[in-house]
Amino acid sequence: MIIAMRKPLGIAALILVLAFAFGIRVSHPHSGLKNALGSANSGLVVYKKSNEFAVGDKILVTTKDEASSPVLAIVRNVDKDVLEIQSGIATDRIESSAAYGKLIVMVPFIGTIAQVIGL
Repeated sequence: MIIAMRKPLGIAALILVLAFAFGIRVSHPHSGLKNALGSANSGLVVYKKSNEFAVGDKILVTTKDEASSPVLAIVRNVDKDVLEIQSGIATDRIESSAAYGKLIVMVPFIGTIAQVIGL
C-alpha cells in the first residue's frame, strides 16, 4: 500500500517544486476583497510573484496595518514605484515593493482552516 502511494506523492512533490521555481506561491490573506463565496480571509490565494503591476490587477500586498496584512486588493493607479490600491471601500497608497504578486486563483473556504491553525 505504501508503495502505491509513492508515485502520487512524488508527482505532487514535483508539481510543487516546479510551481515554486516558476514563482507560483500560496498565501492566506487576512483581509481585502470579497467575492461571491465569502471574505478574503476565508480562502487561500494562489499568486505569481511579480513586481510589474497594471490598473485592474488583483494583487496580494502588505499594508501599514500589519494586523490585517497580507491584503487582497485591486490596483487602481500606478505611479512609478507607488501603487494606489483598493481593498474594499478604502483606498491606500503603498510602495510597489510591498506587493507580493498577481492573483491567479482564490480557493474558497480553506482559509478558515488556516485561521484555526494560525497561518
